[in-house]
Amino acid sequence: MRVQRAGITILLAGLAMTAVPAAAGTREGGRQDPAARALTFFRADTADGGFDMVRRLRPAPLSPEARAMVVAALPREGELRPTPAEEAKIAMLAPVFDLHERKGLVLVKVIEVGHAFVGLHAKSVLLLSRDALSLLTGDELQALAAHELGHESFWDEYGDARARGADARLQELELICDGVAVVTLRRLGRGPENLIDAVTKMTRYNESLRAAATADRYVSLKQRRQYIRDVAAVLEGRGQAMLSRFEP
Repeated sequence: MRVQRAGITILLAGLAMTAVPAAAGTREGGRQDPAARALTFFRADTADGGFDMVRRLRPAPLSPEARAMVVAALPREGELRPTPAEEAKIAMLAPVFDLHERKGLVLVKVIEVGHAFVGLHAKSVLLLSRDALSLLTGDELQALAAHELGHESFWDEYGDARARGADARLQELELICDGVAVVTLRRLGRGPENLIDAVTKMTRYNESLRAAATADRYVSLKQRRQYIRDVAAVLEGRGQAMLSRFEP
């Protein structure tokens, strides 16, 4: 994703730390759609509610030296000082960072970009737009932060798919990161509702502003909401016949 507003231009990409293949049994360009392939990814390993798989895929964090270089390179123009209300929501991210072993390793920055945005920059900075912080509840922000931390495990694949203009693969990876968020919420003792509400609010808000430059990287909102519910069902052991809906 590219963020550009008030002097900020940040490309959300970074050095590869791990390689994760496409979902088992599928090929890019095959007959299954991105949601089906992404769901197959989670059906492959539902042990411990999918958390064992998420833990295994998690890359090593950037070194302190690399993180310092990333932070030093961030533009100052467009960065905002969090309000007390924003700080309270940001503080709610602590359980997500703890669960993903990123406490103290991911810096949170509030920025002004003119639309709702939550994104991971260079694996070490979580960027939150003021619009997003105003729009989302603390619980919804947790869900989107978990999605963004999921991108760490697919950093190389995402950059490659973007360079090739492979929209179907980008959609699949975005959905897999939604699945990581579902796994995270489940581990925190919660269902997928906050993630569904968050993506619904963000999508509709940005559509109202005509801020849809990266829309091709996502399936439709309707399909995304259904996919999130399907992942939750698979992880709960209720999705044995789930993939039949996607068969050609």
